[in-house]
Amino acid sequence: MLDYLQNLALADWVRSSPSLFAYSTVLTAHGVGLGIVVGVNTVIALRLLGVARDIPLAALRRLYGMVWIGFFINLVSGLMLFIAEAHTMAAMVAFWAKLLFVASGMIVAELLKRFYFTDLASVQAGVVTRVGRNLAILSLGCWYLALIAGRLTAYPDMVNGWLHLSGGST
Repeated sequence: MLDYLQNLALADWVRSSPSLFAYSTVLTAHGVGLGIVVGVNTVIALRLLGVARDIPLAALRRLYGMVWIGFFINLVSGLMLFIAEAHTMAAMVAFWAKLLFVASGMIVAELLKRFYFTDLASVQAGVVTRVGRNLAILSLGCWYLALIAGRLTAYPDMVNGWLHLSGGST
């Protein structure tokens, strides 16, 4: 399966095309999508934790559409980056950790939207429940661990060394 993906014409184009629209643009799109997803979730979480109290809580619910736009940009660009180096990425602990934290972050975002932001009376009154605060903390943890794990994919030998896996240096 990994051979098939890595040998696709699209994978070869992303990996080796000299075009500005290949790897550079795909990587830039991934960064933009990441900025949207992490940025919007950070704004929501920080507001729930008491930062910028003058922003009405009800206004935050509308930001979830932006989260899904950023996620879709990341999904498409991430798949393109993955197929370009399928064998390498599939073997990385940091890559799988990143996917776990991204999935967890999206689940927490949906939990916040469904279990906190559907309580319109609390939201309109500006009341942040314990559930809202706890999910906000969990959200920040998921997204920033996803960022760290994603960045660590550039250093597989170092990560393998930390984890005492074969092929890594210490």
